[in-house]
Order: sequence, then C-alpha cells, then structure tokens
Amino acid sequence: MREHMTQQLSERRRAVLRQASAALRGKLVSLWQLASEGGESVAQVASGPIPAHDMGGVDVAAALRAWGLVPGEESAWLFCRLDAERWHGARVRADVPAPPPAGVERRSPERLTLELASLSLGALERMWATTDQATIYLCAARAMLDNCMGRVCGADGLSTTSRAHLLADLAGVADAIDGALKAA
Repeated sequence: MREHMTQQLSERRRAVLRQASAALRGKLVSLWQLASEGGESVAQVASGPIPAHDMGGVDVAAALRAWGLVPGEESAWLFCRLDAERWHGARVRADVPAPPPAGVERRSPERLTLELASLSLGALERMWATTDQATIYLCAARAMLDNCMGRVCGADGLSTTSRAHLLADLAGVADAIDGALKAA
C-alpha cells in the first residue's frame, strides 16, 4: 500500500506541474527536494520527461546561494528553465510570501506563475497528507474490526443472540469504514 501511495503522490504532483508548464508555454517544470544542509538535491517529479542535457548536473543549492538564498534542510523547490541562461525557482510552501518591499511588483509573469504553482502545490500537499493519514487510520480500524469479528465468531461464552447482535454492530461499523475509504 505504501508504494501505491507514493506513486499516487507523484501523479498528483505531476498534474500540478503540467498545469504550471502549460501556463509557462510548455516549459519543463520540475520539483526538487533538498536532502540536507550540504545541498544534495534530487529531482522528485517533472511536468514531462527530463532531458539529460537539461537537468544533468544541476546544483539546486548552488543556484539558491547564487540568488542570495540559504537552502534550508528538507526544502522543496520548483524550477523552470526559461532559456539557456535563466532559471526561475520558487520554494514549495503553504504560506504566502511577503509583498514586494516598495509595493511595486518586479517579478516577471513567469516567476509569478512558478510562485503560484509552488504555493498551490504546498497547500495541496498539506491537504493530501491529511487525507492520506485519515485513510491509514481507517484501514487500521477496518483491520481491527475484522479481528474483533473473528474473535466474536469463535467465542464460546456468548449466547447465539448476543453474538448475532455484536456481529451485526461490528459489520455496520465495518461498512461505514468501507464507505469512508471509498469516498477518500
């Protein structure tokens, strides 16, 4: 089940990146994860196939330092190469960045598009984590109910009528959990 959830998360992320790529006139948008303070980075997913010449040897941490940013541990970034020399990057986060200091927006439309995609991805990731966690709890509850039903069926100390009522109640709870899992 864990592998399925990881694959599902990658597909969710890819869908957001494809939308950002479409808004950026087909430019490749990729999600990078900084693994440590040392600056190791790994491409997690992209809007399309990543050409080896396009992303090979990209040092995300060095790019962030060149922009005057300190790469944080375990941070995620969206990157898009607009032309041969220019990269745009935006940190994935759920909080809105501060407005420009002078009140005048100086970021390009492409940069703003990437920033909006990163904000969307950050907010959606928080929601997905909550939903996935609820699914895990529901699956665990369902497994426990199955164990309870098995013990009730095998119990000798219960009357047939009491056993039937307990099994009916447990089956109702199990059906409710199944419904919740299908809805999630």
